[in-house]
Amino acid sequence: MSSKLSSMSSTNLSFISLESGDTAAQAKSTGAGFGALGTRSAPMSIVREAARRLIYRMGVLSLYHRVRNRRTLTVVAFHRILRRGDPRWETALPPWTLFEDTFDDCLEFFKRHYKVATLDDVKASIKATRPLPSRSLLVTFDDGFADNLNYALPLLRKHRLSATIFISSNVVGCEERLWTEDLLWAFTTGQIGQRELCGLNTLLFGDKAGGPDDPNLIWNIVRRGPELDQAQVHAALSKLQIDLHRIVLQRQMLTHDEIAELAANAISIGAHGKTHTALPFASDVAAELSSPRAALADIVAAHGQHSIDALSFLHGAYTPNIVEQALAAGYTLLFTSETELSVLKNGFLSNPVIGRLDVDDRRIAPAGKFRPDVLATSLFTAARRARPAPHRALRDHDRRIGLREVPIAPQTGDQGVGGRTVCYRSGAESIDATT
Repeated sequence: MSSKLSSMSSTNLSFISLESGDTAAQAKSTGAGFGALGTRSAPMSIVREAARRLIYRMGVLSLYHRVRNRRTLTVVAFHRILRRGDPRWETALPPWTLFEDTFDDCLEFFKRHYKVATLDDVKASIKATRPLPSRSLLVTFDDGFADNLNYALPLLRKHRLSATIFISSNVVGCEERLWTEDLLWAFTTGQIGQRELCGLNTLLFGDKAGGPDDPNLIWNIVRRGPELDQAQVHAALSKLQIDLHRIVLQRQMLTHDEIAELAANAISIGAHGKTHTALPFASDVAAELSSPRAALADIVAAHGQHSIDALSFLHGAYTPNIVEQALAAGYTLLFTSETELSVLKNGFLSNPVIGRLDVDDRRIAPAGKFRPDVLATSLFTAARRARPAPHRALRDHDRRIGLREVPIAPQTGDQGVGGRTVCYRSGAESIDATT
């Protein structure tokens, strides 16, 4: 029996990793801006879906997970949690928004299949002071939306679980979300076209490359735009007669007091940059790293969190030099959007750079019904990576990719739970980044 169990850890379950036909159709219907799943033959989709449901119900997937992932850390990434009927849902971005009841189901799933860790547990592992338990999982959120307090916190308390929220310091207390998110929503709903984006890109950045048919234009603006002066942005939008219909109904972002309330309820707070600009594009990387540490530390200090030393890379984008800068700035954990599990050695992490798997409501709850088999397949079969120690990792990374940037349109991958885009590529090597 033991030899059979050992062999399971290397078994390839890719035949069940493809998304079901109905999920693919639903993802496709959300618009070209999010990168739809490709269509597959109906008979094959039915077979794959039936096989996945069966092996999950029989416990085969769970057994596979218990053996294969017993020495891994899984980190899942969320952004927004909303209740059905909340007016904010209408303008929320589907890939990064879950219904409240789906999140409830996710937390129950995590409790069943993992040992849910805290950020302090992960810090202790990287410092080699306390090992993580077998099949550890960390729950994280990006951006700092107010609904994290409204809906996520009550459910986390219900399940007696903790989470980490990474916050961009410039958005604290804002009634509106980032203008780039309103732009992305307007683009994906067809209110703004490629020609308008082309003109906006040229006015903001003086970049005429690509033209109106370039699918990367929206992502170029989304990644680079947050740090721009608001007067410059307003002037460019006015010149092109673009009305973003800025969304202010029900405040979008967490306030100072709400962050303090989260910290008082055992929610760890981390940094997500200053302006939410992707760090490789930021004009002042040092400020993007230092400002949130100072601003957020002042808020959480009274609630037992003495420093802000975990960072989530904006849009998942980073370079080896940025990793070195972040570590020098005082961060001990750096979270990416690479869809991978971190391999532990005797319960300890060997590298502070940690991958995460994005959770997409459209995939795990098509038609509003939670699909634990889809979530299980995505998490349990995700790629595992044992990163070398930092200095060696940075040298290897420099040699592999040569820091040559090749942004491409967002593509939805079969592995992991969310979409992804390649930010850096050289040959077969790439770094994945989820917006």
